[in-house]
Amino acid sequence: MEKDIGTTYATATQRGLLEARRRRPRARDWVAGTFAGAITVLLFGHGLVPQANGVVLVIESFLPWLGVVIAALLIAVLLSKAWFGAIPMAAALICWCVVFLPVLMTGVAPASAEETLEEAASGWTVATQNLRAGNPDPGAAVEKLVESGADVVVLQELTGPTLERIFPLLDGTYGHRLTAGTVGVWSRYPLSQGEPLALGLGWSRAVSVQLESPDGPVQLYAVHLPSVRPGDVSSRNNGLAELTRIVEADTSSRMLVVGDFNTANTDRAFAPLLAILDDARAGFGFTWPARLPATRPDHILFRGFTMTGASVISSPGTDHLATMARLQPGTPRPTYPATNSTS
Repeated sequence: MEKDIGTTYATATQRGLLEARRRRPRARDWVAGTFAGAITVLLFGHGLVPQANGVVLVIESFLPWLGVVIAALLIAVLLSKAWFGAIPMAAALICWCVVFLPVLMTGVAPASAEETLEEAASGWTVATQNLRAGNPDPGAAVEKLVESGADVVVLQELTGPTLERIFPLLDGTYGHRLTAGTVGVWSRYPLSQGEPLALGLGWSRAVSVQLESPDGPVQLYAVHLPSVRPGDVSSRNNGLAELTRIVEADTSSRMLVVGDFNTANTDRAFAPLLAILDDARAGFGFTWPARLPATRPDHILFRGFTMTGASVISSPGTDHLATMARLQPGTPRPTYPATNSTS
């Protein structure tokens, strides 16, 4: 009579075969492992993804959200008892932490009361806000920036009606301003040598100006790079490349490049500029879309300073959150005149 290996009447050999079969990876384990491997490759190799049809724009703009995907898949794997699949999924989560945990920790270390007082005495703040063209009440957004105490305010998407509404609000607080095209700078400190920049377009999307800060002259670039959408990133990339060339050629020891870059920190097109400037932010600091921020196209880039604080500000009527950073003097970065080279 044939024995049933699923009962206690099974022989030792049969029970061993049954246990081995139970320990063998099942289809769900292989599926989980495949997903984990693909996510890990994407985390470290997203720069190799072809730019066809703008798919890479979506991937790189929302790359940090892979952590949510990994966590959800890991929970699903554990609930389904796919123990073999849980191992590579846990490894993928560790890889995400390696990439993004340092970002999460940026700018969030608590300062002592004594340090805070010292920073308040020596530092100053800069804020940037995309007001959104067609905003029915740009004054409300501007009032939030004034209330924040920012010493320098950079605005984008300025139109004629918008300027008429915000001039009285800002000029009463800031003694100096400069506008060019759709961008503008308001400052408590003197501004000079203003020059509009087209960044490869037919109209001004940026302005270069010297800021006479309490820490000495600072070269400030207020920018609004061209918009992007899947399949159409060339204008943004060209503008970003032109801005990078301008910054590389600028030998100023202290510099700010501020505004709406229409690019996230994880975007490959942004890497050359981030290689020569630091980004002032606390954690991910997502700013867009305002209702449910999922990426950060707004940046305060700097050199020759130390960031002592950073935050985002919700403003009514806009589709971007404002971002603010507090800076104090840092060791000026060595600069060298740009040289032309041919290959």
